[in-house]
Amino acid sequence: MPGSTATVVPRAAATTLIVRDGAPGLEVLMVRRSPHASFMPGAYVFPGGAVDAADSSMAHAAAIDEPIGQLGQRIGAVTQVGAQALAYAVAALRECFEECGLWLGAADHHTPAAGWAALRARLQGGETLAALAADTGGRLGTSSLQPWSHWVTPAGMPKRFDTLFFVTAAPAGQVPEVDAGETTTLAWVHPPAALAAQAQGEFPMEFATLRTVESLLPFSTAAAAGCAAVLAHAAAQTSLPPLHPRLRRDAEGRIAGVLLPGQPGYDTA
Repeated sequence: MPGSTATVVPRAAATTLIVRDGAPGLEVLMVRRSPHASFMPGAYVFPGGAVDAADSSMAHAAAIDEPIGQLGQRIGAVTQVGAQALAYAVAALRECFEECGLWLGAADHHTPAAGWAALRARLQGGETLAALAADTGGRLGTSSLQPWSHWVTPAGMPKRFDTLFFVTAAPAGQVPEVDAGETTTLAWVHPPAALAAQAQGEFPMEFATLRTVESLLPFSTAAAAGCAAVLAHAAAQTSLPPLHPRLRRDAEGRIAGVLLPGQPGYDTA
């Protein structure tokens, strides 16, 4: 029945826009989800996933590279997630390393003796980021993450997430690699090109991802300052309340679109 899944409670999640300056201008790293994935199969997304209970542990709180109060102000207060800021930030770092092999905020870290791939395998084997940080000679780079946006999956969907989108600069000297499980392809994409390909049906993206790529357009022109401008804009944001899209249904109750606050029909959707 339409609306029968409306009571699904959104699960906390984090995703990260990893940006760099490329030949065409600003580029952002995107991965394609496995066609067998239970959520958004085959879609291009940013590296990310659900927050785990261990992400908010005292071990992680002790391993980050900024005071916990500063993290709470930068992320918790700005995005309205409060004390969950640590868990969201650690989840963003963890999911990025798991899905594309990039250890974010590594400017003060050395490459582990066995290499980043071996460290990644240990994470995928169950070790925590806090346990692995010592092997890099540094701390967990939560300070490299700037909140970008805050989306909540619409009511009426069988799986729902309360997701913080972060932005960060690509770590120098590291090469991303897919995990060949959850993700099957990765690409550095120029936002205008990604949107053009999506319009042609060649680059599938779900609603929040599409809108997020669109949000990068002002920084993607030849006159824009690219990566530096994106990071400066993110750092200057003082309020990112959660966005709650709503499903628009046709007369038969089938999903016919997604509405944002302020759009016609949103209040009655």
